[in-house]
Amino acid sequence: MISCTCDFGTICGPAMMAAGFLRRIEEREAGKKRRSEDGTTRNVLDILACRLQGGGPVLFEFAHWADELDVPVARLREVVAWLVENQFLALEGDVDGVARLWVNPSVAFTPWSDPRLAAARYRFPYITTAEEGMAAERPVIVRPTTPTGGTRSTGRTCT
Repeated sequence: MISCTCDFGTICGPAMMAAGFLRRIEEREAGKKRRSEDGTTRNVLDILACRLQGGGPVLFEFAHWADELDVPVARLREVVAWLVENQFLALEGDVDGVARLWVNPSVAFTPWSDPRLAAARYRFPYITTAEEGMAAERPVIVRPTTPTGGTRSTGRTCT
């Protein structure tokens, strides 16, 4: 993994957009009407990706960031749990309100780089969006890594 790929506060790895797409897809499938997105998912990914130092985990203090983002700690915990469940992050531990999180390279790499090898090294799937975006039949593409370190050509796709 590389250190911060922030470009004036914007992270542009392929999984950044996929996270928003997947949230909308899941809400639609659950029958929820479109709610106003509070941006918390994107904010959490931005915070973590901008704090990457080499290939290690990032510490995330829930109370501090809840105060900074003006959201309840419970909302941040919900978002982090969803991101872990969908493999955008991996949780190594949570002690006294400070989580130790690994960031999927698909989140933090710039669009012109190829995060698939780094994702495989860290045993993350490669997450991206279809070229057609939300108009695609399968807007979010998740390609699990293989034991040899590559990604399978066919992976779980979300519609």
